[in-house]
Amino acid sequence: MSLLTLIIIINKADLALSQTSEKLQNNNIENITQVNSLTSLNNIVYKPIKIDGREIFKVAAIAGQQIQGNSNTSPLNIRVRLYENNLRQTIKNCFDADTLKLTLEVRENQTLIFASDAEELKNQELIAITDLDAQIHGISREDLANQIIGFMIDALIRAQRERQPDYLFRQILISTGIILALIFLSFLISILQKYYLKKYQKLQKLIEGLKLSYPQIDELRNQQQLSTLKPELTLGQKQQLIWEQQQNKNSFFRSLLQVTHIILWLCGIGWILGNFPYSRWLQIFLVSYAMVLTTIIGTYLIIKISPVIINWFAINSFQRLETETSVHRTVSRAITFSHTLQGIVIFILVCLGILLVFQNLNISLIIILVGLGIISLTVSLGGHNLVKDIISGILILLEDQYAIGDIIDLDYTIGYVEDMNFRVTQLRDSGGRLSTIPHGNISTVHNLTKDWATINLRIKVNLDTNLSQALKLIKQVTNELINDASWGDKILDNASILAVNSVSKTEVEITIRVKTIPRKQWNVAREFCYRLKQNFERENIPVNATITSKYRS
Repeated sequence: MSLLTLIIIINKADLALSQTSEKLQNNNIENITQVNSLTSLNNIVYKPIKIDGREIFKVAAIAGQQIQGNSNTSPLNIRVRLYENNLRQTIKNCFDADTLKLTLEVRENQTLIFASDAEELKNQELIAITDLDAQIHGISREDLANQIIGFMIDALIRAQRERQPDYLFRQILISTGIILALIFLSFLISILQKYYLKKYQKLQKLIEGLKLSYPQIDELRNQQQLSTLKPELTLGQKQQLIWEQQQNKNSFFRSLLQVTHIILWLCGIGWILGNFPYSRWLQIFLVSYAMVLTTIIGTYLIIKISPVIINWFAINSFQRLETETSVHRTVSRAITFSHTLQGIVIFILVCLGILLVFQNLNISLIIILVGLGIISLTVSLGGHNLVKDIISGILILLEDQYAIGDIIDLDYTIGYVEDMNFRVTQLRDSGGRLSTIPHGNISTVHNLTKDWATINLRIKVNLDTNLSQALKLIKQVTNELINDASWGDKILDNASILAVNSVSKTEVEITIRVKTIPRKQWNVAREFCYRLKQNFERENIPVNATITSKYRS
């Protein structure tokens, strides 16, 4: 498919290039609109003559007349260098601005312009105007010469004035003031950045602390710890998303400050460069790429604010999900899709930003498409594992195999799903290790925390134990847990006492099954064993309980 796409793009490129060539041949010179750079229409090329970066008029020449393909030796570039050197030399000679006069001398194929004054400047040749020059301006050669004389006198006088010591000294003072103002503003921006950075780090600590409070594989083991458990995971995930939203806003504001900092210095440097005739061409160069810089900065800010918008939709969805019975599962999926969607949006925005930058640099879209075709072909041939990971990730999300916040068993590792995108899943195990698993390597997933969970208790008592009394105590503990305000909402139905499971020479095994909400099966089992042990000790019944966990994936 990539090879077919590349062939189609190349064919389209050939067709587009032939159509473009035909259009150029049918265009008229009088339709010229772009004059800032060397442009080819029919057989004529043109380029502006500038003094200190300011354009005076354009000169033209026949295209293709150059030595050994070197564009610097073309008649047009030779004329431009010659005329601009003449103008710089005239300014360097320090003419008398009050008596400066430009005169014309008409010849058969061109009109010459000379400069002279009442002192040392005597008929110095400046430029020569040809019929091609007049043609690209759309007026006669004589009218063009008269227009250029007025523009050139003003440009020469202004250029000389800007080179005077008093003018340069005044511009130095202005530039110094600009630099001091930029330093002061930079200091204020750095203070704001440090303020937002501290808030960001504080939020990061809160999020990390909240993650540590989530149910892990190695659950809390005694009643004192169980009494200090954090809120439900659904509420914890919601709080985490709210804090992440605040983090994203904080990150956007810091990025906005960084961009403001850069823009201030670029504007300040551009202003300073424009204050001096020797560096004004650099200012014009920066301005010519202003749209490119604007596109890059705009794309960067949109990328930074996209997580804020995505999380905003996710947070607002909680208000609709709170009334649903499967609120926990829906919340987990919403958070997972929120994290994954951020990566997709950022990728799309980066691609669009690159295309806009290429467009502003006047790079042909056909060339970009050909490059994308080559890249896609390369990815298809060498990046099949990446494609496999992405496709597997899409299926995992669509089929809801697991989501952020679930505890899953992948046979070779088990842990809490801390983060995931279309390519990888990150698991945090009970030892605190973070494992990153490509989706293409995942074959079987055991979800321990989806929809509901089941615990099995195998209670072993001595052979001479009164079984009726033991079963009565077990039912009593079950009713206590169901009626307890702290534990009743974690049990989905009454415990199923499967009675005697096996009898040996020394003991009798009783099996109990309890259905609980996800992630709470271990806590319920331990609380059950804790209370059962107290009741059995009160009745002097020895007990040995073994806990196993069942789950639906």
